[in-house]
Amino acid sequence: MTAHFVPETRPHLIRNGWRLVVAPARLSLAGLRAAGAPFKGTKYFDQQAERTREMPFAGGEVAYRPGLMPDSLNRPYAHAAALVDDLRDRLPAGAHAIIAPAALYVWLLTEHHRQTGEWLLHQCYTWAADESDGTHLAVGIFGQMRPLLVSPIPEGSGRGVGVMPIVVPVGCASR
Repeated sequence: MTAHFVPETRPHLIRNGWRLVVAPARLSLAGLRAAGAPFKGTKYFDQQAERTREMPFAGGEVAYRPGLMPDSLNRPYAHAAALVDDLRDRLPAGAHAIIAPAALYVWLLTEHHRQTGEWLLHQCYTWAADESDGTHLAVGIFGQMRPLLVSPIPEGSGRGVGVMPIVVPVGCASR
């Protein structure tokens, strides 16, 4: 069953600058790669994918705003998670802010590019919820032809890493 926002939530999100899309279920980085997502190189898949615990996403409506959340750039994952937690208190009933799984970010970046011709997160990364080697993955756009990068980023070392929060219906996903 695809999760949807309750009808009263959608207008509030749209009025506040959120864009709504419906993401497919069972997204995975390997599946997106096989479907032609424009990953830059194979390093993640060759060296890190086996050590990554991808977070599941059930599919359904998601809301996003282009760009990183204010005050999240060059901050560790824990700081980004605290900012997303604070955002939850400012959302309408029926909406929940998360740091999304990397596969959802990859799908969203690719889908936004397909719809608009522009890449979100150009020259920066967003933290993702997936864990790899004791840290979290980050997803970003670097370049034009095959721009998607996914990589584990050691805490405190990643310049250009922030968070692009994703809003989902309550009960849809966890961070």
